[in-house]
Amino acid sequence: MIQELMIINQAGIALFYHDFLNNNRLDDEQSLASYFDIICRFTKREFKESLKMLTLDSFIFFFFNHSSGFHLVLKCDNKDIDKRQLESFSETIIDDFLLRYKGILKDFNGEISQFKSYSTYIIQFLDTKFKNFKKTRYIEL
Repeated sequence: MIQELMIINQAGIALFYHDFLNNNRLDDEQSLASYFDIICRFTKREFKESLKMLTLDSFIFFFFNHSSGFHLVLKCDNKDIDKRQLESFSETIIDDFLLRYKGILKDFNGEISQFKSYSTYIIQFLDTKFKNFKKTRYIEL
């Protein structure tokens, strides 16, 4: 089950954050985005590999590194995760985000509130793609 989603740009800024369980914003998603960005850069530089997953006791963070340099991070519960489905889902979402906000991203001025409306799209997309999503408001892949 996907609980949270975050899109991070090449500079480590959380452009978009969505909590599927509570529909709340983190108080400090920018610090979390910086942390994730540093971890991804470190593993790429020191180990010449991309970080795919960070596993904790009760949940995991799944990292999707897009060819554009953007990252998509999913917080999921730690039960029977299908990595291929998470990758496919992540690629679909980030490709759409980059296309939808192409103009804003080209001339990005640091104002992340421009991306807040993407939550509405994600809810609509998931409601059509996953039958149970409307009832539960979280993604179970």
